[in-house]
Formats: sequence, C-alpha cells, structure tokens
Amino acid sequence: MNASLLAVAAIALGQAVQLRRPLSLPLLTLALAAAFLALRPPAWWDARVGKRVTLVLLGAGIFGQLFELAVFTPLMRPDHTALIRILVAAAAVVVAMELAGIARGARLRLPLLVALHAVLGVWIIRGNPQPLIDVYTFHVEAFRALGQGMSPYGITMPNIYEHDAYYGPGLSVNGRLQFGFPYPPLSLLLAGAGHVLGGDYRFANLAAMGLTALLIGTCRPGRLAPAAAALFLFTPRTLVVLEQGWTEPYVALWLAATVWCACRAPALAPLALGLFFAIKQYTIVAALLVRLLYTRSWRDAGRALLTAGLVAAVVTLPFVAADPAGFVRSVLELQMHQPFRADSLSYPAAWVRLTGLAPPPAWLAFALMAAALAVAARRAASGAAGFAAAVTFTLLVFFAFNKQAFMNYYFFLVGALCSALAAVEPQHDG
Repeated sequence: MNASLLAVAAIALGQAVQLRRPLSLPLLTLALAAAFLALRPPAWWDARVGKRVTLVLLGAGIFGQLFELAVFTPLMRPDHTALIRILVAAAAVVVAMELAGIARGARLRLPLLVALHAVLGVWIIRGNPQPLIDVYTFHVEAFRALGQGMSPYGITMPNIYEHDAYYGPGLSVNGRLQFGFPYPPLSLLLAGAGHVLGGDYRFANLAAMGLTALLIGTCRPGRLAPAAAALFLFTPRTLVVLEQGWTEPYVALWLAATVWCACRAPALAPLALGLFFAIKQYTIVAALLVRLLYTRSWRDAGRALLTAGLVAAVVTLPFVAADPAGFVRSVLELQMHQPFRADSLSYPAAWVRLTGLAPPPAWLAFALMAAALAVAARRAASGAAGFAAAVTFTLLVFFAFNKQAFMNYYFFLVGALCSALAAVEPQHDG
C-alpha cells in the first residue's frame, strides 16, 4: 500500500469537486488512476517515492486547500471573510508545525485543528439555519413524524422545488413526494442527537467530521496520520457539505472508526464495521472486502462479518418492523427510481453533455462496480489500509459511472482515502 498515491487520489478528488468543468473530470480521472495504483503500486514507484515525498504532497495539498478556503470562500455565506481568513491562518500555522515535526505541543495540534474547523462549522450552520435543499427538509419532516409517534418511513414529504426533475416519474404528486425518510435508521438516530441537543441536526454532522479527523489522526504514530486528518478536515467544499446537511459525514465516521479499531482495538472492529454497514445503502458492498481486515483465517473474517451483520440488524430492524412497506419504499425502492442527473460529476453525465445522446444504462455502474470489487479484492494489501483503499476504489468506480454523483459522495471518499493513508504501516508507507 502506497501512501503517496493515496495522497494524490485524495487531493485530486477534493479538487475535482472544487474546480469547475472542464478541469473536474480530468481530476476525477487522476483520482481514479491513483486509487487503483495505490492498491498495488509499481515497484519503481515504491523504490523512488518515500515518506518525505508523501509529506511534501500532503503539505502542498493542505495549504492549497486552505488558500482556496481563504481566498475563494467556497461557502454559501460570503460575509465575514475576515473571520475565515483568521481561522485559516491559524490552521496553516498548526499544520506547518506538524509537518515540520516540532515536538512542542504535538498532542494539542490535532484537537486544535478540529476546534478551528468546529468554529467554522458553527458559524456556517448559524448563518443559514434553513438551507433550501430537500435533504434538510427530509430530516425536519422525519423528526416531526417521530415526535407525533409516526414512522418516518411511512409519511410523504413536501416538494420544496418548483419542479419534479430531481425525482423519478410519479414520485411527486400535487406537491408531495410519495416517499418518507430516504436514509437508513442509524443516520436518522445520529442526526436526531444533533436535533435534540443542538436544535439543528447538522451539529451532529459537524461532530462526525471532527470525530472522523480525530480517528484518522490517531490511527498510527508519526506525522502521516495527523496530516491525513488535516487534509480531510479542510478538503474543498467540506463546509458546503456541512451546510447542506448531507449525511456522508456519518459514513466517513464509521469507516474511519472501523479502520481505527482494526489498527488500535481489533476486538471492537466488528462493532464499528456493523455500524458502517448500517449507515448508508451503498456501504454493504464493503462486506465482500472484509477478508482484507483479517489475514489469519477465513473463520476470523466470517465471525467478524456475522457480528457486524448482527450489529447492523439491531439498529435497523426496529424501524423496519414498525413500517416494512414504508421502509422498503423509501430506503430501497426509491433508489431504483431516481432519475439520471446530467449535472453530476461523472463520466455518463459528461457523455450526455458532450454528445447530447441518451445516457448509458443504469446497470453499467453496477457491472463496473462488480469488476472494481474483484480487482480491489485481488490487488489490495491485507490490513486496515488495504481494506479502506479497496472500499474507496470500488465505490469511486461506482459513483463515477452512476446516474447521480455529487460532492457529498466524493466527500466521503476523500475521508476514506485519508483513513487508508493514516493506516498505512510505517514500514510500508512508500
């Protein structure tokens, strides 16, 4: 497993969602190529690219991202840029000290970066208490249903847009969306904590981002892990993902927790893995890569997979039992009816924009994901880093060829790449 290639993939993917066309697609391609090569890097690359080069790459990526945050202000709130620049400057100083290997205050630097990110996050949440996006409305309506003793999966949702282009045929009727909360129960439970304790579920998202960075930064000793955490915290559009209320911070959290447990507390890894399975529909694909976490025997992998499955079932089945039909309609069937989005960051969307022809069939993304899964399972090194890198490559192929692919999906994958980078064993860090 090669840390430098993982760094290249994470930086390129972050810039792909930051920069506009025509640069976004080449950067996505670079990220895909680097993620593939990282699974089993060429011998000549391993021989020439070491830890020092990786740190230089990470430093360039982090400082570039901080510069973008300070200068271009990629937020929905353009005011108070002075506050942003002060916080960004403080973060840059902390990162520089970490990369330089300065011993004084080493233990405080990662928590300080998380705190600086949290201040930015609180500011952005307070600045836009009701973002105009359906994801936010879905959560508000789900909380209202729970407060009334109703299943959040059996209700209908208001269509906040003046059109129904974002939904499949028949899903919007007289201004109402014919489905309930579209995410798994664990996501709703985590968001509910932010809603109850902070008055806005996005505070749970912010906490998830910070916890993810702490897990990444403490995964292994040395400077690579904290640098990977900083790269994740300040990846482009991270605060936009927070403001819009997308749920991918939870996905990044539970993958980071799985990787951290595999490195530091193996007995807890099946628990974290089960929560990762339960957090989003697409994460179940990782079940086919669990063998990478357990190098001793298939029996260990089987036991871990069974335990993880039970954990996922415990947090999911009570909501399923409360309204089976609503759950199937809202969480499972809805995904099959979602329309093709030509504004996606994906190869099919680029094909449609370039040629004006019909998009490729939806099954293509699943077929390519299956092929990527087979490649990743065969090429990736065993261990926590290999598992995270294999999951990343598989889902990156899936998203890049899917009918919908936006910054929130790629945000999670940046987190996954940073988790893999942080878990690279020191003797194998390139």
